[in-house]
Amino acid sequence: MATAAADPAMGAAVAEDPVPTDGRRARRHRSRDVAVDALLDLLDEGVLRPTAQQVAERSGVSLRSIFRIFEDVQSLHEAATTRHLSRVGHLFVTLDDRGDLPARIDSTTAALARVYEAVGPIRRAALRLAPESEVFAQRLERARQWLRGELDRVFAAELTSPGADGTRSAALEALLSFEAWDQLRGGQGLSVEQAMEVLRRTALTLLR
Repeated sequence: MATAAADPAMGAAVAEDPVPTDGRRARRHRSRDVAVDALLDLLDEGVLRPTAQQVAERSGVSLRSIFRIFEDVQSLHEAATTRHLSRVGHLFVTLDDRGDLPARIDSTTAALARVYEAVGPIRRAALRLAPESEVFAQRLERARQWLRGELDRVFAAELTSPGADGTRSAALEALLSFEAWDQLRGGQGLSVEQAMEVLRRTALTLLR
């Protein structure tokens, strides 16, 4: 049965700092929030690498203030990731392991589609920044570990059946990864339903 989980697609549970009551610190906190929201808006609009100048122009927070609040652009991206995941955390669930193979494939692809559609802009940013950011690299690795563990659990019967080996598990993980979803949606221009149907058919062929 699907139950609420943390935010496995990008790392551990997220929590934003409480709003301070001191006037000066409160203004700084508001500027931080506005800058983070501006970055998220730019990512949602398809800007691949938002600059600090773009964030300043969108938010109305001066470039100098942004670099007083954040150590660098990477720190701004990390704050934006935390903000975004606090908004979509309800989408992260423990995948349903009940039913026959088609039912489990249906519920798994539907759950992952909801997550991938919600985290897409932030996940793409994380993939770009990971080579230069230990924080993002670790979050992405935890995401992959979560997906691998959930798929191994939900499809344990098929992945451990006679004749199965590690390549089937690896293939399933690759098939149901965010990167594969992003290729279907962005690279091939499929709708959500079309992309889900591709995953369902391919997973069924792989696991039968």
